[in-house]
Amino acid sequence: MEFVNNWIIMEFVNNWIIINIIYINMSNKYTVFIICKNEEVFNEKCIMLKPFMKKICNIVWIPAIFLKSTACNKKLTKKLNTRYNTSKKSILYKLGCISAHRNALLGIINNQSTNNLILEEDAVIQKILPKPPPSSCYVGGWIVPPLISNAGKVKVNIPNIKKNALNNIDYDKFMILTTHSLFIKTVAEAKEILYDTIDKESIKNYDIYLANNKILDTFYYPPMFVQGKHVSEIDGKVNKNDSNTTNYGL
Repeated sequence: MEFVNNWIIMEFVNNWIIINIIYINMSNKYTVFIICKNEEVFNEKCIMLKPFMKKICNIVWIPAIFLKSTACNKKLTKKLNTRYNTSKKSILYKLGCISAHRNALLGIINNQSTNNLILEEDAVIQKILPKPPPSSCYVGGWIVPPLISNAGKVKVNIPNIKKNALNNIDYDKFMILTTHSLFIKTVAEAKEILYDTIDKESIKNYDIYLANNKILDTFYYPPMFVQGKHVSEIDGKVNKNDSNTTNYGL
């Protein structure tokens, strides 16, 4: 880990991350939070980012959360607002995903860091890592019609996309799915999202929650990250999100 500027000492307690950081504030650089299942994957992601370390201040491991089907956790399944026929296993997985993202947001708050990248373990960087955008945004994802049932069926056309810049999301015409790569600019925004997810009596899948509540109103083009081809932790199948997130699926 010699290529990481500052060491992050982390303790995983009761589904929350306790972070002790020797932190040097470098506001023009990224702090990267990587959600992944073990240190081996975390090290692989650090190696992926090694060519871009001049633009990165810190890299933080956020352990992925896999909720087991216990009596206590089964009660939590009512917290997810999802389709009636969604399996309990899938619901617990999605709740674990939300919990891990909450931990990443908590990490931003504890770290008091700006220019934060939140990456899931299947995030794959593209050719370059540009300087931090001026505001929070999607830095990868799948652009779909506002009616989710049309995802993958109806193509979205966005004229005059600005390259190497932020573009506005017209939620009347499209939304963005997947949460493999998000950019949260400030601590205040991290707090707002974290508290909102906790305050809700029920919450949808994290990507649907972000889109339905219009949490992010811009996306960076071209995408900095795509979702790599992988086997789903839920059903053991390979999904198509690698192609769906290439060029945002446009």
